[in-house]
Amino acid sequence: ALAMAAPESVGMDSARLDRITQAMQGYVDEGLLAGVVTMAARDNKIVHFESVGYRDLEAQAMMSNDALFRIYSMSKPITGVALMSLYEEGKFRLADPVEKYLPELKDLQVYVGTDDDGELITEPQNHKMTIRELMSHTGGLSYGIFAQSGVDTKYVEADLLNTNNTLQEFTTRLGKIPLKHQPGSTWEYSVSVDVQGYLVEKLSGQSFGSFLEERIFEPLGMTDTDFHVPEEKASRFAQVYGYDDMGKLEAGEGFPGANFLIDPVFESGGGGLVSSIDDYYVFCKMLLNK
Repeated sequence: ALAMAAPESVGMDSARLDRITQAMQGYVDEGLLAGVVTMAARDNKIVHFESVGYRDLEAQAMMSNDALFRIYSMSKPITGVALMSLYEEGKFRLADPVEKYLPELKDLQVYVGTDDDGELITEPQNHKMTIRELMSHTGGLSYGIFAQSGVDTKYVEADLLNTNNTLQEFTTRLGKIPLKHQPGSTWEYSVSVDVQGYLVEKLSGQSFGSFLEERIFEPLGMTDTDFHVPEEKASRFAQVYGYDDMGKLEAGEGFPGANFLIDPVFESGGGGLVSSIDDYYVFCKMLLNK
């Protein structure tokens, strides 16, 4: 059970913590956010746990502490823990080439420019991308949606993050596109964590989702964390909002075509999980407590 405590019992100030709720309510009142859940803890004791605003503006459904959210790239640390668990078991070395375990990425070329006909100009890798580089966003990969280059265009054309792709299909498509940078030379936010999910599958011999469930979610009691929201929990699922051209909140999926109410084929370790604030607190507490 989540342990609650008076803020002063762990050296924190109730009045100052109340400012969090006031500030979040201010964002809601100004129309900048639909709803918010906030939590603060110290010494394994929760001293602040509040929700303000709306889970769904259109339905006027109030935000609640047990609301479920798309956690997008907060999926990445969970994937990192999964892969490093296998590292601790001696399943790989960080200096190992990624292609040793994922032949779909064997002998990738590296992008150096575009010719007059719009074709990519490439050169060989000066060394094989290592798992250490893959895990630190320095392997030469990109995301396709946050930058522009000949490689990023190829990512978009390949529809890499399509929810109907298996992790193997995703990696196979990725392996047909040159690296954007020489491995180890440049940091760029990338699909590398989705590749790590496939690496977990290959090293563990089980699906990525089942590995997460067996090795992380079940032991920690993270009962609300998964790649989709089951029907019986749909009433707790928060709508996601962006801004329209006038700066007003507008409902809609952050990524076109995404539907978190169905179990996806593509188990995205880079951005596919749904969770609750108390589940993610337990995950963070596990890391802080080593």
